[in-house]
Amino acid sequence: MTAAPFVLDTDIGTDVDDALALTFALASPELDLIAVTIVDGDVDTRSRMAARLLGMAGRPDIPVIKGVSKPIAAGRGPTWFGHEGKGLLELPWDGPEAEILSIDAPEWLVEESHKREFQICAVGPFSNIAAAVNLDASLPQRVKKLTVMGGMVFPDHYDPQWKAFFKTTGLPPNHMDHNSNSDVRAAYIMANAGFNMTWVSAELTFCTTMNRDTMERFRASGSTMGDRLARMIEIWASDHFHRIPNFPQKAKPFPSDAVAALHDPLAVASMFGGDGLTLKRCGLSFAEAGERFETKPISEAAQGENQIGVDAVHNVSIAVDRAVFGQFFAGRMVNFLSELKT
Repeated sequence: MTAAPFVLDTDIGTDVDDALALTFALASPELDLIAVTIVDGDVDTRSRMAARLLGMAGRPDIPVIKGVSKPIAAGRGPTWFGHEGKGLLELPWDGPEAEILSIDAPEWLVEESHKREFQICAVGPFSNIAAAVNLDASLPQRVKKLTVMGGMVFPDHYDPQWKAFFKTTGLPPNHMDHNSNSDVRAAYIMANAGFNMTWVSAELTFCTTMNRDTMERFRASGSTMGDRLARMIEIWASDHFHRIPNFPQKAKPFPSDAVAALHDPLAVASMFGGDGLTLKRCGLSFAEAGERFETKPISEAAQGENQIGVDAVHNVSIAVDRAVFGQFFAGRMVNFLSELKT
């Protein structure tokens, strides 16, 4: 088996799932992580987090590249809760860390695409990807595949508790598509750029969670990295995860024993067909709708032979067997963390 070279484009540090996805990627022999590009908000702190985690994982050879810190146009971002780096950067670590390069991420993506073929997995706001396309519109033809955690395609795929949440709050389902809505113009540019794309979308990722038992297995692995991941998960679960801004009393859509949603690990898994995730080719239309990005499926009957109304045909996540994926994810993570030196 030849591992697929790829770049992880991430806003690591806010939601803990980015750190989980980075670790999961390193734990997956099907993948060859060649670089981590950073996006959104305090990219310096996010880069330091990625560099340290890579060092703890025994991969200080993988470079980290700082990217775009603000939306390129309208959007919610940048996002910064204030806990970013806690549970990791303030604690002692005298081991190696990855190098943080001086080049900007969009420029690096364009330059590297001329040197070798690779995939991109974008699990943060899509500002880096759009900025790279703006630098070189031919970039999508040199990137083998772009996988993103984002979009909200099939609202009926939300679990009942989420449907009740939307009914109670009056929010539209695509409100939860954080990555697209953080930089709506960037999402629109990326979606229409011509990439061979896979969307691992919000309506499934918000319903795929990790429980406390898995977190404790990370802590019990005996590795420093396992301990730090558990600390960051604990901070996220205690202070942020079960609280949706503006709806502190009404928001109860996550299971009570959940400590994180596996948004970004699902996106990583889709790159190699990880257990429990189903994808389907779909005709899609895209629109900038004020402060929200719209991703809508166009049925084969509606589009006809000429694909009327279709902006692109991409892979889209349509189902997740949560128990199967949860076991697959936890097993790989625990095995990887247990093999690391303390």
